[in-house]
Amino acid sequence: MSELPAKKTLGRVVKRTEMPDLSKPFSSVRLAKAITSKRTGMKLTLVNVSQALNISKPTLIKIEKGDVNVQFFNVLKVMEYLGLSFSLVSDDESHHNNKDEVSDEQWY
Repeated sequence: MSELPAKKTLGRVVKRTEMPDLSKPFSSVRLAKAITSKRTGMKLTLVNVSQALNISKPTLIKIEKGDVNVQFFNVLKVMEYLGLSFSLVSDDESHHNNKDEVSDEQWY
């Protein structure tokens, strides 16, 4: 009897996750799901991203779970690496009515 060659594995297969509806109001969980979706869509593992950015895998897991106790800098670093960005939108009525007027006391 001849033995079959051992099956080669390339590591874990990254399963793509669905992008959340980004037109809904912001939440840390929605941002986390968007980050996870982008990473998995790029077929990157948690280890790939954490090593590339020199952050710990547990920190990346916290980011992808929407943990609000993670340093914002690390969230931004992951977003930039994955090609994600976001815009700040003010719901302040005075900002909408005075688009041309900007005082030194206000910034957006």
